[in-house]
Amino acid sequence: MRRHLSRRDFLKASGGLAAGGLLASVTPAFAQDGVTIRSHTRSGRQADAQRHWAEIFNEDMAGEANVVIEDFPGSEYFQKINTLAAGGTMGDVIWISSIEGYFRLAATGVLQPIDDVIESLGYDLDEHYPATTSAARLNGQLYGIPILAHPGRVGLFFNKTIFDDAGVDYPDETWTMDDFLAAAIEVTDPDRRIWGFVDPEGSYFTSIVFIRAFGGDTLNADGTESLLNSEESIAALKFQSALYNEHKVAPVPGTALQGPYQLFAANQLAMFQSGFWGSGVAQFVEDPSIVGVAPMPIGPSGQRGSMFEFDPLCVTSFTEHPEESFKWVDYNTGFDAQLRVTKLHNVTASRPAVMADDVVQESDTLRVFSGVMADALPLVLPANFRETEHFKFIGDQIQALWLGLASVDDIIEDLNSGAQAILDKPALG
Repeated sequence: MRRHLSRRDFLKASGGLAAGGLLASVTPAFAQDGVTIRSHTRSGRQADAQRHWAEIFNEDMAGEANVVIEDFPGSEYFQKINTLAAGGTMGDVIWISSIEGYFRLAATGVLQPIDDVIESLGYDLDEHYPATTSAARLNGQLYGIPILAHPGRVGLFFNKTIFDDAGVDYPDETWTMDDFLAAAIEVTDPDRRIWGFVDPEGSYFTSIVFIRAFGGDTLNADGTESLLNSEESIAALKFQSALYNEHKVAPVPGTALQGPYQLFAANQLAMFQSGFWGSGVAQFVEDPSIVGVAPMPIGPSGQRGSMFEFDPLCVTSFTEHPEESFKWVDYNTGFDAQLRVTKLHNVTASRPAVMADDVVQESDTLRVFSGVMADALPLVLPANFRETEHFKFIGDQIQALWLGLASVDDIIEDLNSGAQAILDKPALG
């Protein structure tokens, strides 16, 4: 466990920060009368967690720094952050998502690189999963420290009652796509309105798990070329489409009378794909012990599909108090902070030591996800920062496959060329 960074640590580091250019126009010292740090975050669990640590931070830093939490509803958050940045009124620290805005804000100078302060303070990045800290770099520079991380929609949540009634073995970490399909067919029972599988999102984020398991991908490593028309990506999309239209183990989107959690609780759904938040289905069933979880199956490539994502806290370029701001980041991203949130909300952490904690490992969901995180595949996004547009385009287009309105062969070239057209657009500024 790593202690919080002390005031002495920051004072020792101040000269190195200035020399590195991070504080070019800022005097690197603690203000004796105290400074106010404005921290922007999303309302809900993120804000609740920050308020918990704000009380401790403000007591520890009394006379030196005081943090004020400014939270905004999730539906408005990213627009609000963009507005604050454009108006020059952004605070000192922000929460952001790796898949929405982080890299664009870093590239346009809204966020400060933090490599100098990390090096000067001896901050140990190795305490985080390497995939998170490497993915958080842009042009070699690091702009945020993760609060949490996860490997994507890699959980296969299953209804033990349905499997028991059908006499089918439960999913486990050895399952292949063939095992998954065979079980889905076996437990599906149209007469009893039991579905074998549901993809609650039907989105880019669920499909990439299948695509990568088949050895394909949506993008090349530098985010400039669409790979959706590769042989492997096509095979994955055909496999997914067949779940709806050939094998009929999944309801066509929009035709189920209830949502996936409700179907699961009514013993009408055997399996569904989700991120760690899929464990929330336990709140809908009378007996939570019927909820099982396994990793999504291994594909023909011999690997399990995944995509590492993370939520970082970042020091902004608007701050006049980068040292105090980084200390605030440290309070929220340290071992104790991540362990607290993981235990409270059953979320995955960016620190292997947290995921290995005995209490954390008592959670079936976190135990399964920690196994996937060790080998999770990297986050790859459009190089022009148009990830939101890219995700939406692909997610919208593949709906035709699930609905049976077109085959993969019918749409694949238009799908790939449309995705490439987005990648070829100028970078967002």
